[in-house]
Amino acid sequence: MFILFIGCDYTSLPKQKAYYAPQFDYPNYDLERFKNHSFQRNLISNLIQINDDNYELFYKKINAKLFFTKIKIDKNLEKIFLKFDEKIYNNSEYADEIKTSEYINFNKKYYSKLYYFIGDTPSNIQFYITDSINNFLSASLYFDSKPNYDSLLPYIHYIRNDIKIIVESFDWTN
Repeated sequence: MFILFIGCDYTSLPKQKAYYAPQFDYPNYDLERFKNHSFQRNLISNLIQINDDNYELFYKKINAKLFFTKIKIDKNLEKIFLKFDEKIYNNSEYADEIKTSEYINFNKKYYSKLYYFIGDTPSNIQFYITDSINNFLSASLYFDSKPNYDSLLPYIHYIRNDIKIIVESFDWTN
C-alpha cells in the first residue's frame, strides 16, 4: 500500500500561455542611394518608392513597413518640428511609456532623434534625421496587424536594430 501512494505522486499542470518565438535571418546590409541621401538597408526589406519625397521599406515576412517622408527645409524648421511633435503626441495617447534616444554625427553634420513607444500604439517607433539647414527626413514603423505590443516585441527589436544601422550609416549628398 505504501508503494502505491508514493508511485501516484504525479500532478498535472495546465499548459502555460506562450507567444510565438520567431526566427530571424541574420541581417545583410547594402547601401541604398537616393537623390540626395543614402543609408545601409537590410536586404530582407523591399524598397517601395511612392514618389520623390516618400518611400517605404517593406518587411514582407514580418508584415511591417518603415515609412519615410523627406522634407526640404526652407526657413521652416520650427514648423517641421511642430508637425513632427504633433505626430508624436497623437501616437503617445496609446503608449504606456516613451523612450527617446539621440544620435549626432559631427563629421557628417546631421542629428537624429528616435522615439520608442511601449504599449499598443499605432506606430512603435518614430524618428527623424536632419542637417538643420536643408533636409529633414522622418520615418515611422507600422505593422499591418492589430497593435499588440507583447506579440510584436521581437519584430520591433529586429527592426529597431535596422533603424540603428540606417541612422549610423546615413549620409546627405546634396
